[in-house]
Amino acid sequence: MLPSKPVRPLYISQITPQPVESQGAPAEAMAGKVGPDFVTVGRCKGRGGVEGVESVERAPRSMALLGSVHARLSQRARARTLFRISAPVFVCLLVFTRLEWSWGRRAHEMINAHAVENLPEPLRSYFRERAGYLVEHSSDPDQLVADDPSERPHHFTDADADDTYPFPRLEQRFVRERRAPTAAERRNGDVIWQIETYTLRLSRDFKIKRWGVANQDAVFVAHYAADLTQPLHTVINYDGQLTHQAGIHARFETELVNALGDELKLAPHPASDVSELRSRIFQELVASYCARLAVFDADRRAVAGRSYLDPGFFPAFEKFAAPVADERMSAAVSFVSSLWYTAWVRAGRPPLPPPSKEEK
Repeated sequence: MLPSKPVRPLYISQITPQPVESQGAPAEAMAGKVGPDFVTVGRCKGRGGVEGVESVERAPRSMALLGSVHARLSQRARARTLFRISAPVFVCLLVFTRLEWSWGRRAHEMINAHAVENLPEPLRSYFRERAGYLVEHSSDPDQLVADDPSERPHHFTDADADDTYPFPRLEQRFVRERRAPTAAERRNGDVIWQIETYTLRLSRDFKIKRWGVANQDAVFVAHYAADLTQPLHTVINYDGQLTHQAGIHARFETELVNALGDELKLAPHPASDVSELRSRIFQELVASYCARLAVFDADRRAVAGRSYLDPGFFPAFEKFAAPVADERMSAAVSFVSSLWYTAWVRAGRPPLPPPSKEEK
């Protein structure tokens, strides 16, 4: 778990820029101010750049799905222990090939569950009937990678692989010319095309009342859309391998989300009909790319003066990166629910099956 700007990305910007470069890698640094009671927000200015920084108060954390205090503390302890065990592997591993990373399983489950509740009626009631399936199978697309290597590029789009912010060439080909991906674009990740493909499939399912298949296609719409809202799915430096931050991918999307759990406040914009589908997808891509700076900066600040194995690292990373995870997952919930709703609207708003009587 984001543009040309209807969507305005939140990101931390507290540290004076300290570029970390390796083999000509871009500096992923930012400047600004963060404290326990506020975060800073700004608009993306490209690699290593920030503009329009301002302060906003943090909203109270959502009580939705909130567990007991003891359960949350135990959950955090387990996540931190796992980090201390796994950190040597992530830090020492030199990544030569891209793994099938996406938001972690729990993040996808939370996004799907919240997306159901973010829908307007009557679609909310329809998806509530299927919420168990949508949550349980939220990570199914990740499972395909082991059997089908061609699935791997469907989970990311490295916007900076062959273009520079704000990616005019990609916008021209994807939004204005509505082209299919080239071979090079597929290698750089074609999740933006997959989101459109499965949204249109879901619309077709609704139109011809193919309810069982609609459940499956709704899972794929949600998974790919959520992947796009994860900032590290939009950059070639996806695991910090170019900035001496190896392992940042899992630290952010899995270990952090598992540690925060239900304490994450999610405040999505209501679902809405997307009239220009490719334009909205591209906006989400750019917003997510802009948020990458916050992730790299939170990691850099947390490890300053210590190693990744230091017991103080993860609590510091959690403090700095939590607002980014909050904002990105909120964006994911809004995006996913809007795509589900758009698929139904494009199908002509067909009558939905009554509870427990769907056609297979």
